Amino acid sequence: MSKYFGTDGFRGKAGVDLTADHAFRIGRFLGWYYSRRHTDDKARIVIGKDTRRSSYMYESALSAGITSTGADAYLLHVTTTPCVSYITRTES
Repeated sequence: MSKYFGTDGFRGKAGVDLTADHAFRIGRFLGWYYSRRHTDDKARIVIGKDTRRSSYMYESALSAGITSTGADAYLLHVTTTPCVSYITRTES
């Protein structure tokens, strides 16, 4: 799995190494995992992306997987990695 993740997100050739199905499955796992840890309320997961066209596909697939488990996906759209970190830390 480490070949798909870098320090700041997914890594690989869009549509070849990483597909929308990969992103959906990852989202579904994240929703399941964090929902187990937040039994008193809904799990909340923040998603940021860059300006590459493939980011739009991954954002949609990832959020579909997350919400399919009952967790909430918060879309920051195009933003920086430090912004995602800040929102995650301050809004938890």
